[in-house]
Amino acid sequence: MIEIPLEGFLLTPVQKICKYPLQLAELLKYTHREHRDYAKLQTALATMRKIAMLINERKRRMESIEKIAAWQKNVEDWEGAHLLERSSELIYSGEVTKVNSNGWSQERMFFLFDHQIVYCKKDLLKRDVFCYRGRIDLDHCDVIPLEDGKDNQFNVTVKHAWKLHDTVREKWFLIHTRMDSDRERWLQAFQDERRRVQEDKENDFTIPDHVRQTAMNMKPKKFHPVKPGPGIQRKISQMPFPYQHEIMNNVPTRVALPRGVSRNEAVDGDNKKWAWLPFRNRKSKR
Repeated sequence: MIEIPLEGFLLTPVQKICKYPLQLAELLKYTHREHRDYAKLQTALATMRKIAMLINERKRRMESIEKIAAWQKNVEDWEGAHLLERSSELIYSGEVTKVNSNGWSQERMFFLFDHQIVYCKKDLLKRDVFCYRGRIDLDHCDVIPLEDGKDNQFNVTVKHAWKLHDTVREKWFLIHTRMDSDRERWLQAFQDERRRVQEDKENDFTIPDHVRQTAMNMKPKKFHPVKPGPGIQRKISQMPFPYQHEIMNNVPTRVALPRGVSRNEAVDGDNKKWAWLPFRNRKSKR
């Protein structure tokens, strides 16, 4: 007989949680509807399916908070409370146009988390870097779809738009997208966010304080290059950023000489070295 320690017996029920719905479903399949235990088996099957789903959801949510903490550390000029103090997952994100109180349009990246929205401005030089611009509390916010046309409050004409009304701060946000399908996806995402918040409340889901603090204090992982082995050539990029390649690709291979400069004047003696280049001044005659 195989000896199993006490820890093994305690872990066995946890490992079999996902198997219980399959066993109950098979048992229910061969149970007559007139049997006195049929209704109880239906209730047990529904309960075990819900428990298995909650376990998988909580495991996914625990993995999500680490990604959220790492994402926030890459956002520049962050202000206010940490994301993990209220949110635990990213529901939707995309680029929209936000109209400010003066009627000016601003391109912004909106990130829809549970309980709040964070909107950022894209950095023009750094790749995949965002600058924090603000947040909207969704627990005290109304989402109002708009018809295409002129909005009298902001005095602008918009299409595929909606408003967000922060009822606590009494602040209004006017947002629109390029296509109507994008707006519909955003409106659906707002409904999904409210539904998930309600489910978390019903299931009493909260992030443990020690898990939250661990994710907040986690240092970003640094990249350590691997030393190449024998026979492996290491490629070193002299231009790691895409905009550098674009600049060098736009440099012309042949350059027309300025007016008044002949080919003979541009050649320096017998060495045949060009004295005039697009990034260099013409040599002065000695």
